[in-house]
Amino acid sequence: MRSIGDSPIILRLGETFSFFRVYARDIASFLLYATFPVIIVENFLSYYAAVYNLSPEIKSLPILIHFVYQPIYTGGLMFMISRLVSGESWSIKESLMVGLGCWLNLLVVHVISSALIILGLMAFIVPGLVVLARLSLAEFSVVLERRSPMDSLIHSNRITKGFTWQIIGSVVLLSALLLAVKLLISIIIATLSLQHFFVFMISELIIIILWSNLTILLFRYYDLANKISPQDDIDKA
Repeated sequence: MRSIGDSPIILRLGETFSFFRVYARDIASFLLYATFPVIIVENFLSYYAAVYNLSPEIKSLPILIHFVYQPIYTGGLMFMISRLVSGESWSIKESLMVGLGCWLNLLVVHVISSALIILGLMAFIVPGLVVLARLSLAEFSVVLERRSPMDSLIHSNRITKGFTWQIIGSVVLLSALLLAVKLLISIIIATLSLQHFFVFMISELIIIILWSNLTILLFRYYDLANKISPQDDIDKA
């Protein structure tokens, strides 16, 4: 009888946690440098908007800043993970420059895929999860293959055909676990009365570092899918 440990979903999650454990220092160092200055800005804006009861437009600025900046550090993280896997050298500056260079294409992919996922979720949830899985590897194609946004989305849809339900299962399980950890951190902060500006920033940084596990997981599927899937017939210029 096949054990739970033999499930592809459990195996992928195990590989993800093992990779994170081995390279936690590298990942934390990169994300500290890449995100903490922006976390400070976001929290300062949120604090002053709340204290001085500023306009809704000002209050929404932290969300807008995070939305616009996230592709840069996410792209840099993808590049860094690929270098760690291949055993090649990497640097924080190089990783951020790669993310910056792919920023616009990553933002376009994020907007298009998010819109399609939301539409799918509105159609009884399952279609949205399928769309999420089928487009989940597009950002890796943008960063690591320098594909255009539309080509990346099409390529992701093609190479994930054999992994759709595995991706859905593993992403849902990992997301549930990470959300539970986030909730636990919030409960600890509230219980111990640690509602301090600096504590909120540190907790946000910790959550971002922990969520890097999702990028690691999807990179594993990207790597597997590209090895199994036949090469494109279209010759890239």
